[in-house]
Amino acid sequence: MTASGTPHSMVVRSTGKSLSRRDPMKLRYLLLVLALTLSSDLAAQVNALPPTRHILVYGEAQARAIPDRFKISVNFEAIDMNADAARRRVEENVQQVLGKLKAAGVADGEIVATSMEMGTRERYDDRKSEQVFVGTGVKRTVVARFDSQASLKTFLADLKTSKELNVSSVDTELADEAQLRKALREKAIESSREKAETIAKAYGARLGGLYSVSDVAPQFQYGVREGSWPSTYEWGRFQETDGYTLDKVQVTGSRMKRANLESFQTGYVTFTDKIYTVFLLAD
Repeated sequence: MTASGTPHSMVVRSTGKSLSRRDPMKLRYLLLVLALTLSSDLAAQVNALPPTRHILVYGEAQARAIPDRFKISVNFEAIDMNADAARRRVEENVQQVLGKLKAAGVADGEIVATSMEMGTRERYDDRKSEQVFVGTGVKRTVVARFDSQASLKTFLADLKTSKELNVSSVDTELADEAQLRKALREKAIESSREKAETIAKAYGARLGGLYSVSDVAPQFQYGVREGSWPSTYEWGRFQETDGYTLDKVQVTGSRMKRANLESFQTGYVTFTDKIYTVFLLAD
């Protein structure tokens, strides 16, 4: 079959032969080029600016909170020539720690124990210049979440560590982090709208429709970059309650008392949300 016409006509012939070994490689190469082209086109569309008058702003909201949940990881490991003896020692330590966790008020749903790991243990012998078998190692890990600092202290006060039982980490969390981040997002959106209206009004213009919105900082050719503009919603001062207010966002936590500070006292965690918006200007 022949297609003719312009000097750039294309000739297509059916030979009835099977594809060569190089054809799949060519096909994969063409697909890769096509994928890269499409991804670059999509990126360009994301950062595209409208051809009409517009205003680009970003809204920001920030809050600080004192973590009210504590996650602890306890590791267990025993090495013995008798594999079952190592297993029994690990299981005994695990059961003891589980009992202490329950005594400290940790709910069953807040305790996770990993499966048992068993494997060969060796050490390097300098005199023999080789690895020497020292026994079978058995490992397990228990992770627990405490809903108060007092319960964590109770647990640690009764926990005796050793080379076969040790605490690997203690991390802090915020129980209502998801709700806090949702509230911050709403405030960031409100901030971007308020900022755009204020700027437009100052220049004698009116906001039109919404052109684009993203939580990823744009990189436009005309030089707009993420700056250090002041936040519309900033952290409030201390109230008489045990928390701070961020406009309508209430962040709870234990207040730090200067007279009772200690190394175990948790510090603040800062949560920030930003939203980047392009508004069209009305004619």
